Amino acid sequence: MTETPSLVADGQEEVVARDGVLMTLAQATAASEERFRAGQEAAADGVPLSSLSGMDETTDAYADFKAGHEAPFKQEDWEVELAGNGQDLYGMARCGGSPDYFRIWGGTDHVNDCPSNDFSFNSLYFSGQRDPEVIWQLAYELVSIFNGASELFTFRSRKQTIRGIYFHGKRVRTREQARVISLLGRPCMHQFKWDEHMIKAMQMSARLGLLILATENEDIYMMLKYLGLESSWSNYYKLLETMETHAELKGMTIPGTKADRGRFTNNANNFSLVGYDARHGLKPLSDRENTVAAMTLEEAHAFITGRCKGYLNTVYPEYFKFQ
Repeated sequence: MTETPSLVADGQEEVVARDGVLMTLAQATAASEERFRAGQEAAADGVPLSSLSGMDETTDAYADFKAGHEAPFKQEDWEVELAGNGQDLYGMARCGGSPDYFRIWGGTDHVNDCPSNDFSFNSLYFSGQRDPEVIWQLAYELVSIFNGASELFTFRSRKQTIRGIYFHGKRVRTREQARVISLLGRPCMHQFKWDEHMIKAMQMSARLGLLILATENEDIYMMLKYLGLESSWSNYYKLLETMETHAELKGMTIPGTKADRGRFTNNANNFSLVGYDARHGLKPLSDRENTVAAMTLEEAHAFITGRCKGYLNTVYPEYFKFQ
């Protein structure tokens, strides 16, 4: 709010002039905050300041509006409303203290004083962001990583989706998910602060720890992104090759037997066993009979996620000790 001379009469509330109108200090402060918030909301809606006409740039109202329009936004200004497995999120929200990488809340109908399936999250990646397009893409990416982490533990887990995004409680226009393949990277913070986030995440759920690690480690990122895709033989085969490549680059070997791998690859490659999802198309029948036992897709999921857990135990033993 622009500073203006104030008038104080004996025993009366302080009076200030705002755009030539005398009002109490409380009224002027409220008016200033209202215009500041209006500027923020215009920025969140993607309305450029230059497109706003009819505003006198010499007024206090315009100055407050512009300040709001140009102000950096905070993490808590944004809310991503989720739809999906509410029961799963209920357990996380009840634990309290979820890390700011994926801060979850909800699950309570305060009006009727009972549980609900309404959950939301925001993220420290939202801090300082002003463009709703960026918020949408960050939200899409974080939810995708979280879904992949859930699939590591549950076959065809019920996925979380984004119902809407809000800025200070006001819904912003929906944006389509972009085809972006890149790590979010570590936010600017001291190592001890990152350690606090990681400890808190692992105490709540290994999935949250995986989410944090996936923002800056390509191997875990690719693992979770593949797991977040449709459950299929071809996607599982790509995941197996990807994790084996990362292990080889690190000079390590993923635990597991050749027999188990052979049974999986034989099924994944065989059109006669898994149909159109096979890695190879229809081939001429061989005189040699296929003696490898058929494998269900759920069994394939168990094999692949077992290899992924073995990889995590081997490459990240300070965080994971899966059985």
